[in-house]
Amino acid sequence: MSEALSPADRSSLSAEQGPVSMAVGAALVFDGGPGVSVDAVEERLGARLHLIPRYRQRVEHLTPGGMTNPVWVDDTGFDVGWHLRHASVDGSPGLAELVGHELSRRLDRRRPLWEMTVATGLEHGRVALVPKMHHALVDGVAAVDVGTVILDPSPEPMDVTPEGPWEPKPYDRRRHLARLAATPMVRGQRLLLDSARRALDTSPRRAADDLLRATELLTELARSRPQAPMTALNEPLGPNRRFAMADARLDALKRAGKAHGGTVNDAILAAVTGMLAAVLPQPERRPVALVPVSVRQEGEQGGNRISTVFVDLPVELEDFAGRVEAIAVQTSELKGSAAVRAGALLQGAAGWAPPLVSSGLARAMSGVRAFNLVVSNVPGPQVPFFLNGSQLRAVHPAVPLNPANQRLSIGVLSYDGGVFFGLLADRDLDPPVTTLASARWPSARGPRSPSTGATRASSATW
Repeated sequence: MSEALSPADRSSLSAEQGPVSMAVGAALVFDGGPGVSVDAVEERLGARLHLIPRYRQRVEHLTPGGMTNPVWVDDTGFDVGWHLRHASVDGSPGLAELVGHELSRRLDRRRPLWEMTVATGLEHGRVALVPKMHHALVDGVAAVDVGTVILDPSPEPMDVTPEGPWEPKPYDRRRHLARLAATPMVRGQRLLLDSARRALDTSPRRAADDLLRATELLTELARSRPQAPMTALNEPLGPNRRFAMADARLDALKRAGKAHGGTVNDAILAAVTGMLAAVLPQPERRPVALVPVSVRQEGEQGGNRISTVFVDLPVELEDFAGRVEAIAVQTSELKGSAAVRAGALLQGAAGWAPPLVSSGLARAMSGVRAFNLVVSNVPGPQVPFFLNGSQLRAVHPAVPLNPANQRLSIGVLSYDGGVFFGLLADRDLDPPVTTLASARWPSARGPRSPSTGATRASSATW
């Protein structure tokens, strides 16, 4: 039994070259209690993994050299204990350091592409879970779904025990190759037929031609807008990462956005703009944020369905209101444009290309400075969740750094009335990521958050 990787999933695997690691992570902070011990977490994972089958699957390559697309297959040697570990940290700064260290290590592709660490030693006796998943395994929106699978909407755990023990399904490489070769014959459209044949073609000349054409195409798409300015965020990456956390109230951001003609997302981007303006030298032009947009259809489970838009951040404006207004003008225009559709079409077009072409697409984007940083905003549940009776207090996402000259990414997730920021940066970023996090709202520093010790923004800033 097997399932082909989606175009976006293959692209994220291909992008993992040199110092680039494509692992998505987070810091989930819980109230302390017996339900968040290592043994209790392992038991919960074992009882719920049947709801997310991908967590028991690994990537299988059909042929050497990357000339055919890889597939997901059941890991016959799966053991949840190999994916779970424990770490003792020194408060919230220690938790942030742990996340940075975890995201500096690549996941082992011989196993299912995820790990989880139980971190103890936080303030108020709290405990954190630090999940790490390859971007090919799950996108941002689906990551929320995975989280809610192992959590409960009430302190009393739900009974979702599987009917019987999990048994891996055998994988027959020859049968899959035969089925893959035969599949295009039932397709009526000439374009799909030709593309599928090229995907199975092992000719080095054909693969090189496809790689060149796809690389040239993506480079031209990236150059369709002015190059992003050079900033301290765009030096070459090293292999190591640092992480910082901050949070704000969702209702305050909503009020701030609405008061100035924008949305909560516009207010979040305005806050990021203020952070950059406070600590970076004023660039000649506005820095550009790459903002991923989920285009997954209702009812789809897992996988990546992502498009992107570019937003110019008005760092030259000194007040928050002006920043919201300037960003709202851009985002409203983008909603009525073909930008989102074009991004989704690009992902679909790569689906019929060999993996070597997908790798070329990732390299092409890294050679064009089309943006300065990534800001990934994911809407989360607005009700409290629990793990074996312990309430989840905060969720700080970590978004991978990609391409190799992007030193900062900002993950944003709203949950239970809060907006939680996770800043992942190259270890040698100057200024350090901790300085960036504390400078998000420079005119009024809020009190320390009781949830994680991260800086909390005050609505008085606006």
